[in-house]
Amino acid sequence: MGAQTIRFLIQLAFAFLALAAVVFVPAPYGPTLGFLLLVFGLWLGRRVFQKIATLDEVKADLRQRADDGP
Repeated sequence: MGAQTIRFLIQLAFAFLALAAVVFVPAPYGPTLGFLLLVFGLWLGRRVFQKIATLDEVKADLRQRADDGP
């Protein structure tokens, strides 16, 4: 399993946790907790990717981002 796949799975898991927090935790704490979980998941996925990715995976990721555009 590549670093990009692991990053995606981490971010997906935190996105589902954030969605569950918004649905099950009463306002105003649910949306706040959901937002924090989502941001933390994006940050953690990026940090894990930077730690375990090989140089070729980093180059491929940057190439894909450049191809996708803004």
